Order: sequence, then C-alpha cells, then structure tokens
Amino acid sequence: MKNLVLGFLALTLALWVAVGAQASQQSGNQQNQTDQNQATQNQANTRGNQTMSGSVSSNGKNFVNDKDSKSYKVDNPGALKGHEGQHVQVIVHVDPDTGEIHIMQIEMPDQQ
Repeated sequence: MKNLVLGFLALTLALWVAVGAQASQQSGNQQNQTDQNQATQNQANTRGNQTMSGSVSSNGKNFVNDKDSKSYKVDNPGALKGHEGQHVQVIVHVDPDTGEIHIMQIEMPDQQ
C-alpha cells in the first residue's frame, strides 16, 4: 500500500512538472510571436506612408523635404502637376530600396 501511494505521488509530481514545462514553452512561443509581430509592424511603419512638407521642383519630378532638406525623386510626377515650385504638404510612400517617393495625397499647408 505504501508503494502504491508513493507511486501515485511520483506520478502526480511528474505530471505537474510536464504541465509546467509545456506552459512555459507555450508562453515563450507566444512571446516570440509577439516580438515577431511587433518587428513586422515596425518594419511596415518604416516603409509605410509618411507625411512630409516641402517644395516641389520646377519640373515637378523632385520634392525637397523641409525637415531634413533631403531631395526625393518622385515616381509619379503627374500627381504634382499644377504644384510646380510650390510649398506643399504630401502623404507619400517612400521606397527604402530606391529612395524614391510615391505621392499618395497632396495638400496646401495651413496658412498662418
């Protein structure tokens, strides 16, 4: 009888250890998945749409950002037609590989 009780306690202890290890592993996997999702989201934000204000070149093919004075080649210059030489605010998608921008939306900045 004593051996039966000790065997039952040993089996119960082994199950608790196994369940604890499995829960710990699942928690670690969930944390890794969360980290991967956050990294993907950060990468998407970096490559996503950005708001910039700056000047359109006289030919409408380049845009100079006010923030860092960086000049970008515009891959859809037709979107800037009629705004050549003007100061505008744009929502753009920046291609990180080429450094070109795609104009998504254009607005005249608020007059102060």
